[in-house]
Amino acid sequence: MEREPRCRNPLLVEGFPGIGLVGNIASQYLIHELKMNYLGAMTSRYFPPLAVLLGGVVNMPVRIYERDDLDLILLTSDIPIHPLASYDMSREIVRWAASIKTREIVCLAGITLMTDQRRVFGAVSHAELLEKLRGVTEIFELGTIAGISGSIMNECRLKGIPAVCLLGETMSDEPDPRSAAATIDALNRIYGLNVSTAKLLERAAEIEMQMQQLAAQVKTSAEEATAKEFPMYG
Repeated sequence: MEREPRCRNPLLVEGFPGIGLVGNIASQYLIHELKMNYLGAMTSRYFPPLAVLLGGVVNMPVRIYERDDLDLILLTSDIPIHPLASYDMSREIVRWAASIKTREIVCLAGITLMTDQRRVFGAVSHAELLEKLRGVTEIFELGTIAGISGSIMNECRLKGIPAVCLLGETMSDEPDPRSAAATIDALNRIYGLNVSTAKLLERAAEIEMQMQQLAAQVKTSAEEATAKEFPMYG
């Protein structure tokens, strides 16, 4: 971390690449629209060997941002997390969240269904949290949450930290900024963030192309990596 967070009892929102890149697109849009401040990064020698460029400046691929007047911390990633690394990484995220007295964790992810309704489904770590989802999302009654978002939800359940997962409906693995916008709208309604998604919807086609290019680069880098172990993060 470059500095300690100023938030007290923050809401921690994570958005990692997954189905439709919903979490990744949504989290990066939130960071930009809310003009969030950079806190630091997570690293591992087994992340794909690449540097992410933003405005010509090198950025770490897994980054943490803060907006202290909103008591909001956001964790975003430009790279998918390998399944063998997800368990340790999710434990570290939840441990850190507990250390800064996070009041609740929100995971942003995607879910593939064969419709174009772009509904948002919700799941929670503890039954008492279901009420805040009613009237905003469909309750994800039966199924699985894949990837690191699922690992984080499991860890929150074990550690007693309230957690909500918002899953934007998409029809394929292709980048889906419209589903990300629907997920942000649900986040707004539940937590009162009031972030307009108009710009995201206007730039949907452009974002789809950019995300496809980045995903292809990350896939190539990951395939070239030969690492066999997954150590902890700095």
